[in-house]
Amino acid sequence: MNIISVNNISFRYQQDNIFDNATLHLQKGTLGGVLGPNGSGKTTLFDMLCGLRHPAEGSVLNQAAQPLYLSQILSPPSSLQMADIHRLICNLTTPTPPCGEQTFEKLKQWSPTISKRYVALWKKKPATCSYGEIRAFFALTLLTLPCDLLILDEPTAGIDPEFRYYIWLCLQQACSEGISVLVSSHHIEEITSHCDQFHLIHRRRFLPFNDAEGFMDYFNATSLDEAFINGAIQ
Repeated sequence: MNIISVNNISFRYQQDNIFDNATLHLQKGTLGGVLGPNGSGKTTLFDMLCGLRHPAEGSVLNQAAQPLYLSQILSPPSSLQMADIHRLICNLTTPTPPCGEQTFEKLKQWSPTISKRYVALWKKKPATCSYGEIRAFFALTLLTLPCDLLILDEPTAGIDPEFRYYIWLCLQQACSEGISVLVSSHHIEEITSHCDQFHLIHRRRFLPFNDAEGFMDYFNATSLDEAFINGAIQ
């Protein structure tokens, strides 16, 4: 059963067509990915899934009862500590916000290493954190909250390889517990390696793929980068 159904949508910004008769589906409990060059419409798609934008034609059906959305732009108040950011996120997204210890324990169940890195950020202020640390903190906080759909717009952008590795581990653990996840990224290998299915935005439509080999074969490429470039320019 699909938790997301995007059917034959069209969307444009003034004279620029972003989507034209585009279709995408995400099954419940699966980890899906979206690839595409800058400006191809990844964020626009996610905004439509959350009701922030609407297609000119076609339909967008999001059947999640408790969706959560991590956008690209994060601007946490510099005067707060990351612990305060955690409380702010939790109080805005759930009627029964967890305390810090509950969040630490949830992450520890998935990975003691990522829990320790998360705790290390707890008393820091955003001004003393890197962009990648802030982004990882937001993504991991959302992962521990009750939801049935998690939409993450480039959650690993600017994040170091260790954090990236454990974020994907936590995403897979969340899916194993029944959460549906849709992720965009410019890291092609992580999308092709970790997602159950992924889509490339190609000629204003969504091309579905199940694995890296099929992706490279479709674009007659010998590497993932070459396949992505071929798909972006055709």
